[in-house]
Amino acid sequence: MSAPYKPPEKPIWVDPCGGHTSVSVEQGDSSQASDQTLLEGIIITAKNALSYASSLSHQYVKNKFNSDLNSHHDTWKHERYHWLPNIPKGLGEKTPDHHLSALAEKRLDWYLVESYRYLQTVAVGLEQIHQDMVRFNEEFSPEFLNMQYKLKQVLCEVHIAISEKMPELKIDDVDRSVMSPDLRKANSDSSFRWIRDWLIYREFMNCLEYVIEVCEFFKSV
Repeated sequence: MSAPYKPPEKPIWVDPCGGHTSVSVEQGDSSQASDQTLLEGIIITAKNALSYASSLSHQYVKNKFNSDLNSHHDTWKHERYHWLPNIPKGLGEKTPDHHLSALAEKRLDWYLVESYRYLQTVAVGLEQIHQDMVRFNEEFSPEFLNMQYKLKQVLCEVHIAISEKMPELKIDDVDRSVMSPDLRKANSDSSFRWIRDWLIYREFMNCLEYVIEVCEFFKSV
């Protein structure tokens, strides 16, 4: 077995824009135009990340579980980790209208901060998946590294939006400790680890679906 893979000291989800958090806004109604521009940036990058992750999911499930995606998803759809975002929908489902209405009352500013934390939390899980794939020389390691960088692009867009709308806010970044040491333990018996990885992978895609849907909702109100 090769030497243990060590993730970068600075997590990929911290300061995702590398210190660049400004965006140019077209002339006109600055507040409305700014919100539309900021939301569109999030939507575009989230759709890109979701498209990449979704296109891999069928092959991933077939390789790891010798099953088709729909059957596998149905088997595990009610299992989840409580440290992951508590999103009011499942993968492939629509967000309930009453939830969207409640978000509108809380305002976009609140949602941006909440979604940033959601995305950072799933980033913790993706990092661990990739770390173990490298450690055990498993298939899909390059793809999961790409997923992390695509997620970083989404985080950057959300970070820009937060910085534009709440420039004085100090973001409290999610720490790696949100994922427990027991859950991080990996050994040559892959059965538990692959289920763990699927639950994280699934919620990553579900989180992206949710972010896209809510951002499109805020664009329409």
